Amino acid sequence: MTSHTKKWKHSKKEEVVKLAKEYPFIAVATLEKLPSRIIAILRKRLHGEATIVVAKTRVIQKALEEAGIKDEKLNAEVNKSVAIIFSKKNPFELYSFVKKNKGEAFAKVGDIADNDILVQAGDTGLPPGPALSTLKAAGLQVKMAGPTISVTSDKVVTKKGESVSKEVAEVLGKLNIKPMKVGMKIIGVLDKNENCYYSGTALDVDEEELFDKFVLAYQQAFNLAVNAEYYTDATIEIIIIKASREAKALKEALGTNTNESAKEETKEENKEESKEGIKEEIKEENVGAESVETPKDEVKEEVKEEVKEEVKEESNAGESSGEVKEEIKEESKEEGAKEENSGVEAPAQ
Repeated sequence: MTSHTKKWKHSKKEEVVKLAKEYPFIAVATLEKLPSRIIAILRKRLHGEATIVVAKTRVIQKALEEAGIKDEKLNAEVNKSVAIIFSKKNPFELYSFVKKNKGEAFAKVGDIADNDILVQAGDTGLPPGPALSTLKAAGLQVKMAGPTISVTSDKVVTKKGESVSKEVAEVLGKLNIKPMKVGMKIIGVLDKNENCYYSGTALDVDEEELFDKFVLAYQQAFNLAVNAEYYTDATIEIIIIKASREAKALKEALGTNTNESAKEETKEENKEESKEGIKEEIKEENVGAESVETPKDEVKEEVKEEVKEEVKEESNAGESSGEVKEEIKEESKEEGAKEENSGVEAPAQ
C-alpha cells in the first residue's frame, strides 16, 4: 500500500512539473465545498485549452519547486485543499470562464442565498406523515391532495443574502430543489512570460461594465478631439462637416442682416418721395383753385378730398403711411388758413 502511494505521488509530481514548464499561465483554485462533478464538467469544457490537476498540497509544492516556479505569492496560496489549473487562456479570460461555469447544488445549513429561494405551489409528491410537519416548519402552506401533500401557494423560504436554516435545507432536499450555484473559485494566476501574479480580486471584472466604460471613454475622447480641432483619421471628417455648417450659418446670418438694412433704406426713400409728391400736387391744385375764383370753402373741401384719395393710393408704399397722412392734413389746413387771410380786406387807416 505504501509502495503504491509513493508511485502515485511520484507520478503526480512529474505530471505537475511537466505541465508547469509547458503552459504559460498557472492558476490556483480552491476546492472548498466543490463537488467532484463540477471539476469533471470544467475539465471537459476546458479540454485543449487548460488542464486541471488535483493533488496533495505537498506534492504540488515540490513539483512547482522543481519546475522553477518561485513566485512567493503563488506558492503561499498552495497551503490547503487546492487545484492547479495550467492554462493557455490569459488570466482574465480564464477567471471569467471558470466563474461563469457553475453548477447547481443543494443548499446546506448556513449557506448564503445568492437570490431569493422560492418554493412554488403544487404537488410535492410526498406522502402524509413526518413530511407534513417538516413542510409547515419551513413556513409553507400545505394541504392533503389525495395521497400526497400539496403546497397551496408560492413561498420565499429564504431571501437573498440570508443564511439557509436547518428546516429550509431539509425541505429543499426533500423537494429536490437545488437553489445554490457552486463553482471553482480562482485565488490567483501567475503569468510566467511577464513574471506577474494576478489576485482573484483583480481578475474579478464585470465584462459588460468594463466594455461600457471603454465605449464611454472613447466617446468622450472623440468629442474632446472634435471640439479642440485635433486632427486624426477618426475626427477629420466630422471637423470639416462642422466647419462647413458653421460657415453656411454665418453666411445666411450676414445675408439676412444685409437684406433687412436694404429694405429699411428703400422704405425710408419711398416715404420721403411720397411726402414730396403729395405736397407738390396739393400746391398745384390750390394755385389752380385761386385762379378760377372758386369759393374758398369749396376749394378747401376739394383739396381735402383729393388729399385723402392720394393718401389712400400711396398707403401701400410703406408702413409709415399714417404719419404721411397726418402731415398732409396739417399742410392742407395751413393752406386753407392762408386763403382765408388773403380774402380779408385790410382795415382803413
